[in-house]
Amino acid sequence: MNIARWALIFKLCLIAALLRLLFPAMTDDLFDRKMLPFPTWEWSIFSLTSIIPALLARNPAQREELGDHIIILRAGMIFYLTYGLIGAIFAGKLILWVAAAAGSIGLLALSLVYMKGRAVVR
Repeated sequence: MNIARWALIFKLCLIAALLRLLFPAMTDDLFDRKMLPFPTWEWSIFSLTSIIPALLARNPAQREELGDHIIILRAGMIFYLTYGLIGAIFAGKLILWVAAAAGSIGLLALSLVYMKGRAVVR
């Protein structure tokens, strides 16, 4: 269970999610019509990759390896959580509750990993 590999997969999914988020506005500007609606189910699938690296960090070496990627992981999880909540509440898209849940569970898992890492250092 290589944390660096899963962190790379998370980063690639985050880039794909950002491109997918910007694509509807870009096609509206370029072609004067929207070719795709804003993301819903694919956003939820991308957000599920945020949980995996945090859940795989079980021993101190893996937690230390996860610490190298913690800033981008936390920022991505906050981004997934924010878009998921806004879309679920204001747009009424029920599938985006999955993205909101994945973002919040991922942030909780990162917090627990951080607390475990601090407990080991003491």
